[in-house]
Amino acid sequence: MRQRCIALLFSLSVTLLPTISDPPSALALSAALPDDMVLVSAGEFLMGNPLGSDGLPDEAPQRLIYTGPFRIDRFEVTNDAYARFVHATGHRAPANSNPAATLWENNAPISGIGNHPVVNVSWEDAMAYCAWLGKRLPTEAEWEKAARGTDGRRYPWGNDWDFNQANSASYWAGRTIDFQSGADWDAFWVKGEGATISKEKGIKGEVLTMPVGSFPGSVSPYGLHDMAGNVAEWVQDWYNPNYYKEAPLSDPQGPPRGAIKAMRGGSWLKPAISLRTSDRDWGTMDSRPSGTGFRCAKDAL
Repeated sequence: MRQRCIALLFSLSVTLLPTISDPPSALALSAALPDDMVLVSAGEFLMGNPLGSDGLPDEAPQRLIYTGPFRIDRFEVTNDAYARFVHATGHRAPANSNPAATLWENNAPISGIGNHPVVNVSWEDAMAYCAWLGKRLPTEAEWEKAARGTDGRRYPWGNDWDFNQANSASYWAGRTIDFQSGADWDAFWVKGEGATISKEKGIKGEVLTMPVGSFPGSVSPYGLHDMAGNVAEWVQDWYNPNYYKEAPLSDPQGPPRGAIKAMRGGSWLKPAISLRTSDRDWGTMDSRPSGTGFRCAKDAL
């Protein structure tokens, strides 16, 4: 996972967007498809954040981006789903760099986490899974459109942060007002209440994922679950902090080359600012974080 400058992340001022009224109906904007995918129709949406808002520099400039129609998984890929892939193909099972924290044993997820999102999978693993199903990873543009809709909302459910709407650091802390500094967030997880919660409630005393779809009130305008929190999600693109300044306005595919891959959506580890629909994250192609999973997409034929 990326290591942002915490001081920069928390020193940015928050500029509230207009309150959303009567958000578009998920039923009006989406349709269920085989494999529980959702159809996102062609059209423009607001991608990124303008400088001077609550965004970070890699989210600017904000632009109207066109995407063609595509399909995307309604839920994050679960351990049970990934187990079928491992058993069918012989692909390596998810594993943590610390073997004691690995959530799989004997090529199967441990008891009780089958419907939790799979973690400890690399970008390469995610690509292989999607290809096995005739799918692919979504682009950053597709992922963001599916998360925020066409009205530029800050979170999948609207513009106002609500710690009860997503599995995040703020949820576990029970904070109506989010962490006020990087030091505050770090203290919570390292020596504070978060460390105790992880030990007592976390899977193997560490991982605090929840079953997919645990926050039905926070679905995106297209009816997608967990587009904020639970696990961050690998996407197709190479990550470049300056890409938005030069990217095409129609179906951007990310930079042609790079060293690290993009992630979106934040995770159970992250504060509210990292769960915004425009927030960007990254990791090396072969890293297998305990807070990162994925969902698949597919061209709409």
